[in-house]
Amino acid sequence: METVKRTVETLIASVLSDIRIKGYSSVQPFSIGKVEGRMMQFAQANSITLACDELYMSAKQLQHCMRASKATKGLVVTDDDLIGFPQNRFQMNLYYDGECFIYTDGLSKFIIHPNYKMKISRELVTQVNFITATRVKDPAEFTLPKYQKI
Repeated sequence: METVKRTVETLIASVLSDIRIKGYSSVQPFSIGKVEGRMMQFAQANSITLACDELYMSAKQLQHCMRASKATKGLVVTDDDLIGFPQNRFQMNLYYDGECFIYTDGLSKFIIHPNYKMKISRELVTQVNFITATRVKDPAEFTLPKYQKI
């Protein structure tokens, strides 16, 4: 039997599909790539602990993006946005709000926690983790003083 290496994009797509069909996905949290340099440099310069040098995503967090309360407010990002995030994040603006990093393209924002405790294979670990994604209601939000542009 030939094993096909699944790309991060197909993995995210299959998790989204599972959630739509079954209401959940049993896929374990997975890395979507390395934490990029500008986040690492900012964290180092500002004494922010990054749990690791990989950026993780989980079915639980993807499910959080799609919850009904967000849908009724029109805040759910598209599947394409979520699937494209691992690659597209490099072209996005990056901010820090005092607790989390935020990637944004002006239309959507993706929240990244630098030190998130989660279970992988029943073991509690701390990772740099994607928390949620939301539509941006007001692009001027990122001019608020709490946001530091990186």
